[in-house]
Amino acid sequence: MIKSPQTSFSPLPKLVAARPMLMFTGFLGAGKTTLLRELLKQLKTRNHLADVILNDRENADIDKETLVDHAADIEALTGSCVCCDGYHTLVRLILEASESKHDVLLIELNGTADPVPLQESFTLLESKFCLRPRWQVCVIDVRHFGKRNYFNDLEELQLETASHYYISWDSELTTEELEQLESEIKEINPRATRATAAALADALSQAIQSNSRHAIATQQPRGSNHQSVNLSPAVAPNVKHDERHKLAHAFTGCQIIIPEAVETFAAEGWLRAIPSSVIRAKALLILENDPSKRYLYERVGNFISPDPISGPNNSEAPCSAIFIGADIDPLEILRLSKEILHPDCHFPE
Repeated sequence: MIKSPQTSFSPLPKLVAARPMLMFTGFLGAGKTTLLRELLKQLKTRNHLADVILNDRENADIDKETLVDHAADIEALTGSCVCCDGYHTLVRLILEASESKHDVLLIELNGTADPVPLQESFTLLESKFCLRPRWQVCVIDVRHFGKRNYFNDLEELQLETASHYYISWDSELTTEELEQLESEIKEINPRATRATAAALADALSQAIQSNSRHAIATQQPRGSNHQSVNLSPAVAPNVKHDERHKLAHAFTGCQIIIPEAVETFAAEGWLRAIPSSVIRAKALLILENDPSKRYLYERVGNFISPDPISGPNNSEAPCSAIFIGADIDPLEILRLSKEILHPDCHFPE
């Protein structure tokens, strides 16, 4: 009797539905979280649930507090340079999110991040993510675009890989000025398309419906250990890129805990008093006249947003503020915080 030869079979990869991914880039204070918040609302009206990965240099939980009612799931990733120091954590979060049953993944990078090594690495890990299409929208702040002196190259770097761009504060420009701005944008990235929150929601909705008719075979079965995936960032050897990438490391930041409720006029006066070396400031505060809510105050350059965003005061996380700039003095910021807001303000322990 002739025995059949033993044949070994490798387990077939699972077929899973792909989901679209949209990544937000743009300089500090350009309006990425504002656009993200509006996009989440637009997706909700279309009955789509979104997972969010929120990256910030000092404390991503501050913006997370303003998004909890709009997203299906939010992961906060604090990292000074997500394209370097926080890269492995970001990829791990994306791998985990790729197995979610929700409709779309949205990722907001911090305002100093370089998206180039991320996009290159995402391409190499394409068979692991099951996130297709992968789009990038760059938020352009008309008040400051092209006027950042030393950091203009970093802002251009954030635009170069974008599939879409969004113009914030466009009401500040005349028709002619807006046309000139769009011409400058097209010189940097002629392939990108101008978008609104509604247009992005429509495009994502169409991608979700298209993906529902297809399945993708993953090389790594769902639920397996992501530690086995090679997470090394892929950066092409490019001298110009390397020089511009260094700009992402030129920023410093600090966080201050604000333990008590403050008066409204004190909060605004405090933000005005913060040194001009602070490019971006965000503060999540409780006001004495309305302790049932928390308010997100923001300052970009010397401009203070006139209408702080409110949300329920139902979190155990302490109120705090973050400050980012190229040459900030944390001790001076703490001194002003103690003097103007509350004597018990302190750095995180």
